[in-house]
Amino acid sequence: MKHNEYEYLLNKIYYKGILKSQGINADMYQRMQNEYSNLDVPSLVNGKLDSDYAFRRSFLVVRNYVQQAIKDGLKSFQFSMKVADINKLTYMVDMLNRNFFDKQSLDQIIITANSVFNQYNLKN
Repeated sequence: MKHNEYEYLLNKIYYKGILKSQGINADMYQRMQNEYSNLDVPSLVNGKLDSDYAFRRSFLVVRNYVQQAIKDGLKSFQFSMKVADINKLTYMVDMLNRNFFDKQSLDQIIITANSVFNQYNLKN
């Protein structure tokens, strides 16, 4: 997945000025993507966990921002959303509460959250 999806989700929920002032942007996702690409499975098997630690650290940052964006989006826009969409987003928040480090699952959550929020003409 491209970092654009991550940034698009955040921009859909938050004012761009808030994101910029706090340094929240697609660079965080890009860093996670790079560290994911640098994971070296043979090194992990041999007990060298430096690349795994770097990936997990950046993954947690991205995962937490995605979770908070979905929560804030629900809180701000739930009265204009369908019940099925609220349930879908609530399920995604619950999934993000679990201790997982699967980039493909996180990417799918971001894509699904974008598709739900895109159904509505959200103006924050």
